[in-house]
Amino acid sequence: MKIVAILAAHNEADHLGAVLEGLNPFNLYRVLVVDDGSTDATSAVARAAGAEVLRLEPGLGGGKGQALRAAITHLRQDDFDFYLFLDADGQHAPGDLQHFLDYLAVHPDADFLIGSRLLDRAKIPPKRWRTNALGSWTLGRIAGVKWEDTQSGYRLIRRAVVNRLQLRSEGFAIEMEMAMKAADWKLHWAHIPIQAIYLPGPPRSHFRGVMDTWLIAWESLKC
Repeated sequence: MKIVAILAAHNEADHLGAVLEGLNPFNLYRVLVVDDGSTDATSAVARAAGAEVLRLEPGLGGGKGQALRAAITHLRQDDFDFYLFLDADGQHAPGDLQHFLDYLAVHPDADFLIGSRLLDRAKIPPKRWRTNALGSWTLGRIAGVKWEDTQSGYRLIRRAVVNRLQLRSEGFAIEMEMAMKAADWKLHWAHIPIQAIYLPGPPRSHFRGVMDTWLIAWESLKC
């Protein structure tokens, strides 16, 4: 099974190296870091860890959505089995990938695996939990799918599924767009327990909670 990891990174030189080191034991087919206009040593750290780098110049303004779309376009012609999406900022534990692989070993027909922080609720800041719960409930009602954690960016998705998606979202809304657009297909979905990691200091995410949730829900209705 060939897995390609995609990590969107903006000024993550301090955290990226540990994330990439944590992926090393899995012997992934490719590891691609999308350097989204960083002004620090993000690209250098990625290359030193043996990852490929796709550099986006500063000022493009598309955020995580643009970075992931660029990565998918860059990889589209390659032949592999799954895309692995995870964050570069240390808020996803690379070792949790083993939980995804364990599920696939028992359910080889799985198509769309989403990391769920549900069991680690005590570690999630209350405001983030409420926003996530609202988004998951709202989008689940629209799509007719029961989701636990639609805002989780830790995902293992079959390449054939991702390549059918016509993604257009910018920012963090792209994760919900992926799920919404694939919801009508007859897929094998699963939630995989992962750790909830929130690093000390001010919030690093630019996700706008309720506003982005409703915007992507509205866009999904028009698709």
